[in-house]
Amino acid sequence: MKMEKLLKIKKKQEVLSLINDIAFSCVPAWYGATMDNLKMSIICPKVRENHKKMPLLIWICGGAYRVVDRAVWIPEMLYFARRGFVVASIEYRTSSEAMFPGALVDVKSAIRYLKAHAEQFCIDANKVAIMGESAGGTMASLAGTTNGYREFDQGDFLEYDSNVNVIIDVYGLVDISKMGIQKENCSHDIPPFCCEDWLGLDYTDEQSRRASARYYVNENTPPTLILHGTDDVCVDIEQSRSFYETLQKNGIESDFYILEGAIHGDDAFYQDEVKEIVYEFIKKALKI
Repeated sequence: MKMEKLLKIKKKQEVLSLINDIAFSCVPAWYGATMDNLKMSIICPKVRENHKKMPLLIWICGGAYRVVDRAVWIPEMLYFARRGFVVASIEYRTSSEAMFPGALVDVKSAIRYLKAHAEQFCIDANKVAIMGESAGGTMASLAGTTNGYREFDQGDFLEYDSNVNVIIDVYGLVDISKMGIQKENCSHDIPPFCCEDWLGLDYTDEQSRRASARYYVNENTPPTLILHGTDDVCVDIEQSRSFYETLQKNGIESDFYILEGAIHGDDAFYQDEVKEIVYEFIKKALKI
């Protein structure tokens, strides 16, 4: 049976493109004897010539500071790309490659790279949100609360700042000093070696504070949204609660959403209802 139909399709939806394996920073690897390229993946319009500038959402995957895979959550980030964001999912050095502040240096390098290439990817460099889950939440919160701390800006594109305009922290560890002097008390079910690998075997209270976003909060901290589950036995919900209280005391626009029954990494965090909350918070903060 033959079938021939003429379709007249109205182009209502912009076509997006995934640009993969973009090297944004070359960092020391095996004992400094070799170098590795850190990479990112970007979701942006397929046709970018003469395109209007779009807000940027930087996504950071978790992994207990020990592993990271920028590809894992890209399907979920498509939600924000469809709502008008350029989305960049970035890598950073894990604790086996560099102790703190290596990962934070990498995140800030990614931010500067994206600002330096804003025109190429249709990015509005003045509208940057950063979001991460678990260890990625740690990195997102640190990146945002250390706006203006140039000591963490190392590498290329130093003519650009690494400031962001919105923080979204999804059950991140934001106060390592609360882990207790005894390393076996390194939070709920977080193995002690996770903190020790990242900060050093005999890390001090001063070192733990330096790697904790809560202690950088000041009147210039950008608007911050926090998400955490009531049944998280990995990162204590008190981490998020104390972070929120500190933000409030400093007069920072901030919201704290608690997901009933949600565990660490729960699928509940990636439902459209929650992503809509994130979208609306960013939209309000960036005035878009």
